[in-house]
Amino acid sequence: MADQLSLKHPLSAPVESGLDNLERLGLKAEASMGDDIEAIDEFAGVLISAHAPVTIGSMRLNYGATDKGFRDRSIAHVIDYVEKARRYPNVRQINMHPGPRQWLNEEQTEGRQGDYDLMIDGIRQIAAHAAGFGLEIVLENNNAYWAGVPDATAAAAVDWSQRNISFGSSPQEWIQICEDTDRDNVGLCLDSSHTCTYAHTFADPVEREDVVMRFLAKPHLIRHVHWSDNHLYDLRGRSDAHAVLGQGSLPIEMHRVIKDLDATLLLEHFYTTEELEGELEFIANL
Repeated sequence: MADQLSLKHPLSAPVESGLDNLERLGLKAEASMGDDIEAIDEFAGVLISAHAPVTIGSMRLNYGATDKGFRDRSIAHVIDYVEKARRYPNVRQINMHPGPRQWLNEEQTEGRQGDYDLMIDGIRQIAAHAAGFGLEIVLENNNAYWAGVPDATAAAAVDWSQRNISFGSSPQEWIQICEDTDRDNVGLCLDSSHTCTYAHTFADPVEREDVVMRFLAKPHLIRHVHWSDNHLYDLRGRSDAHAVLGQGSLPIEMHRVIKDLDATLLLEHFYTTEELEGELEFIANL
């Protein structure tokens, strides 16, 4: 079924879709953050990408942390994941998130503050290790984190200086991180649901449409996509909804551009077999 979608690369779905579904529908797979990368050997034949962890224990990884000890541990944690993921012969991409600018959760006892230049150096270290195995690093645009903000609070009234903020949430900074890293085996992973959480920092719905499209400003840098829908015009879009394609309100033109990218595409969710099949039909009709 997937071979009828007119994509440049095979379409993927999460491991939780089940091997039967993946093989029946002609789909590849990605190991998600929730999968034990050493315990999914049955998917070795379809696994083409893997999502590096974003936490170590209860703390957010920070490869740009201003405290060197935690920065080094964060970098080593992702490098260890790369070592484990390379056991799968068809995995060619490792997805990772740029680190926090500030992470203020109480349990974050280390790595609370991040530095941009230190983060770039950390990404380069990880990329150099991955290059030795012929692996590509793809950097995912981060969420804007709305947890704890009352629905009645307007976007302009949010004090972001007191909230968790990650590098690479805006389209400009996300693209800049890739360009500043400047390594052949480093590209971008577009998460379409995350674009919506950032767009909601703008009050004007029309401006939100423009904001999400700005993430597509340099398509040649996008080598992987986490493809989901989200809600651009109502408060549900402040959360990372990972909605079924066609059941949200991201611009249809965004979906059409994503379909045409020279990038591997992952449906980053699985709810039911029927909804998965419906998404394949949605893609075919774009």
